[in-house]
Amino acid sequence: NIILACCILHNFLRGVDNDDSLLDEVDNELNEREEHDGTSSQVREEDHRIGSSIRDCIADQMWRDYQAS
Repeated sequence: NIILACCILHNFLRGVDNDDSLLDEVDNELNEREEHDGTSSQVREEDHRIGSSIRDCIADQMWRDYQAS
């Protein structure tokens, strides 16, 4: 319900004030943060690799347990 309310509010506000300057400003700030924060994307990639490795190990062990039973 909260997500739906946010969507309705967003659409209403876009209909009342169709000025994109605020959205452009927010997009620019987000892009600047991403450029200055390259290490966080590297950390996320490393976390993804570690998570994938753990998931694969769990899946392999589950498959071996299934075949053994």
